Amino acid sequence: MSSFCPVAFDLPLGKMTAMSSTTWPETWTGRWIWSDRPALAGPSAEHPYGAPDPERFDTRVLLRRALRLDGAPRSASLRITADSDYRLFVNGRELGSGPIRHSPRRIEYDEYAIEDALVAGLNVVAVLARFRGFPSPWWEPSPTSFTLGGGCVAAEISIDGDIVGTDASWRIREAEAWTPAPPAGFLVTQPDELLDARLLDADWTHPDYDDSDWQPATVLHEHSIVGPSGRTTPGGEPWGAPGPRPVPALTGERRSPVAGLILSGGEVAWDGAALGPARAVLSGLLALWAGAADEASTDLELPAEVAAGRHLLVVDFGAIVSGRLELRLDATVGTTVVGSLLEAPTSAALDSAAVLGYVCRGSDDRFVSSERLGGRWLVLLVESETAWRLEEIAVLERVRPREAVEPFRSDDGRLDRIYDVALRTVDLSSHDAYVDCPTREQRAWTGDSVVHQSVDFAANLDWSLPRWSPQLLAQPRTDGILPMVAAGDFATPAVPTIPDWSLHWIRQVHRLHEYTGDLEVVASLMPVAENVLRWFDRHRGGDGLVSDVPGWVLIDWSPVQVEGRSAALNALLARAFRDVAELSDALGDAGRAAWARDRHAAIGAAFEVFWDEGRGAYRDTVIDGTRGRSVSEHTAAAAVCAGIVPAHRTAAVRRLLLDRSAVFTRSPLADHGADALGPVAGTPVSVRDAPDWDTERLTVGAQPFFRPLVHEALDLLGATDRLPDLLLDWDALLADGPTAFRECWEGGSYCHGWSGTPARDLIVFTLGIRPAEPGCTRMRIAPRPGRLTRASGAAATPFGPVRVAVEGDRVEIDSPVPFTFVDRDGRESDHPAGAVTTRL
Repeated sequence: MSSFCPVAFDLPLGKMTAMSSTTWPETWTGRWIWSDRPALAGPSAEHPYGAPDPERFDTRVLLRRALRLDGAPRSASLRITADSDYRLFVNGRELGSGPIRHSPRRIEYDEYAIEDALVAGLNVVAVLARFRGFPSPWWEPSPTSFTLGGGCVAAEISIDGDIVGTDASWRIREAEAWTPAPPAGFLVTQPDELLDARLLDADWTHPDYDDSDWQPATVLHEHSIVGPSGRTTPGGEPWGAPGPRPVPALTGERRSPVAGLILSGGEVAWDGAALGPARAVLSGLLALWAGAADEASTDLELPAEVAAGRHLLVVDFGAIVSGRLELRLDATVGTTVVGSLLEAPTSAALDSAAVLGYVCRGSDDRFVSSERLGGRWLVLLVESETAWRLEEIAVLERVRPREAVEPFRSDDGRLDRIYDVALRTVDLSSHDAYVDCPTREQRAWTGDSVVHQSVDFAANLDWSLPRWSPQLLAQPRTDGILPMVAAGDFATPAVPTIPDWSLHWIRQVHRLHEYTGDLEVVASLMPVAENVLRWFDRHRGGDGLVSDVPGWVLIDWSPVQVEGRSAALNALLARAFRDVAELSDALGDAGRAAWARDRHAAIGAAFEVFWDEGRGAYRDTVIDGTRGRSVSEHTAAAAVCAGIVPAHRTAAVRRLLLDRSAVFTRSPLADHGADALGPVAGTPVSVRDAPDWDTERLTVGAQPFFRPLVHEALDLLGATDRLPDLLLDWDALLADGPTAFRECWEGGSYCHGWSGTPARDLIVFTLGIRPAEPGCTRMRIAPRPGRLTRASGAAATPFGPVRVAVEGDRVEIDSPVPFTFVDRDGRESDHPAGAVTTRL
């Protein structure tokens, strides 16, 4: 290392107090910078504003800015954004990464307090920036604007009031140590990562590193068709002014392995130049080793001395973890490591996971993955010409923070465990957005997150993410419907949408109003909600029901029949119309409310066509005027939740939902999981079974995703006391994965956020704590413990937690806001804020 400092400036101390995120200047001084080779191919007849260069995907650059301070600062902060990614270092210490996922025409910035990282004398701010090029599950390209859209970074540093932004004085070098990695496929798009540390000085983020042979950063000038061109700061095309990050920084524990095993790697070959062959090698070794999985109970003590040669390491973290993988090795230069963090130690699991490769530099060999990974089992193939030592393995968990309330506890330890694992499942599936699963896709699916959001509103005092989720997802296609995911590869119009996912998004907006009372945000989302409903109206028949709706009508993974007029889809649509009517009332929008209520009523009247008096149930479909044969929990529950079941039919629907002996489930994911064929093998998951069951006796049961509607329906039907028993169905998932809940009763991902509903339902239904007025200014407390003789816990509100404890007929309540108590006979009593003891 050298003390050479070619670019530095002196900052006098004591001019201003610390700047907060609300006092940054409205206009940026920091400029967009990159190398002199952005990943753009330039204008053409087909792309007059330029286009990404297909030969320069997944590029990285290293950036540095030296700062010389007279003394330690009293206050210092930094804000930064990038297209696509950055990792920020100050004086060799990594402070964070970002930005959060965003739409193609919107971007956010992150802010860091950096005074504790700065010292008197020489300092350096360093950035590892990356432009992906290819869409990923958490990034989609932005429109190019001649010089923007192919990689850029903008940052500002405020030290005691003086602001210095990115400009040509920053030093830059293209990072050649990473091999660009395209997506492995359309469905499996988690990016692989191959780092040759021999091409990256371990000290490049430190102040006394010699960057004299680096180049000045290139300032990117925006070219605009209308108006003056040449803008170099954020605020123009394609993102407009960056907004502050609306969700907190990700956080989490450092997770270490609990067990592991080192085996001979066999006679295999991998030259370290590409990850494709490495993936094949790992897959073959896992297939050979799969039968010996139980051997991984062997303790793995670090540091571990390993002889020269080729070895396979199988490491068990003992639970699903989600974050960035860290490895530290003491090995000779050229030692190669390739591996993957998996849901299960099988070759099928490898099909849907990222593969990592690392070539040792021979000193300071510490690898931290660029991406968040998820899994339980780490498999590593290490090849070295000499003996080497594995010094550390860890996963630095990175999930949204949860400010916990008092957990649910009862006289049934199974329910307590289900509550805890449900919360952990949602934690693992909550990043900068609610994602389906941390182990595979990490996509922000438009419909999945309705469950995550409901759990956070009930059990997390930090409501940043449940507030942000419906706003992030509000990125409609040009025809008004929402894509199946937001801010990711499947958001493209080339991918058909899941129409019912947009209806679950409307429920998210409704729940946001219920818990926060934020009419300003609701008003901003209502045009999107209306256009979603008008999209459905384009497929409405003369009877008021929608029919043969295009796209992938999923409803649930169970074989719910959806051809022709789908009863479940129409019921979800009716609920969405009612939600929009209620939200419009809150906004004082009488016209929209009347329109939505008229459509709700029309669906309710036409819904009678699905009723089969002989079966005593709603059938799932009507095709060419003929009722189909299948009957499902989905149709019955959605109709109740939509308020379209006539009073004289509610008893029959209640009996159907409570008759658990008639319920069966099956999932196409049973053969597409990490322990079977993998994600892309076998019959497409969009193909569902036609009725081959006794439709006159059996009812298609809901998978975990749709069970919240079943539980809500039973609550509306007066059967809330039955929910503790129904939630014990999650016991089966505990048996399959004791640390996180799987996607389906049969197969699927080993950790899926939409299976976390018990963490909400035990609070909202069993303890009976829910808002009585928007914004939780008044709560409704109606405990329904069923067979439980003891149950306690708390619910989140903006004013603090509401605690309820039930012991026999005795109920203790402590609430920061007034509440209405409802006893088991339906008698209501109003109480002021504070502690109350009453009888159930």
